[in-house]
Amino acid sequence: MSFTQEKMINIRPQWARVSVPQSDHCDGCECNCRLGYSYNPDKCHVYPTIGGLVITHYIDENYRDMFAGEVVLGTRTETDQKKLYAKIRAGKIASLCDRYKTR
Repeated sequence: MSFTQEKMINIRPQWARVSVPQSDHCDGCECNCRLGYSYNPDKCHVYPTIGGLVITHYIDENYRDMFAGEVVLGTRTETDQKKLYAKIRAGKIASLCDRYKTR
């Protein structure tokens, strides 16, 4: 079991979090999902991944449907920066998971 937003338990504006795990894994539940990115050079997009699941859209803390991908049309340096940003975004999105711990 990994990332889900079926019940939208952790989506509340007053709970908005920006904490990002410092490791490559989410520490929100016992699943310990790996945080990463998926690069699709054919479509020029980088997407965050949580537990191997490519996140293309997610519901943010204000109940908005958000596109999670980043368009990459530039240099190798820009591509590497977008990959890093996608991994950071995966940590932020993970905190909106139904299974993420509440404090």
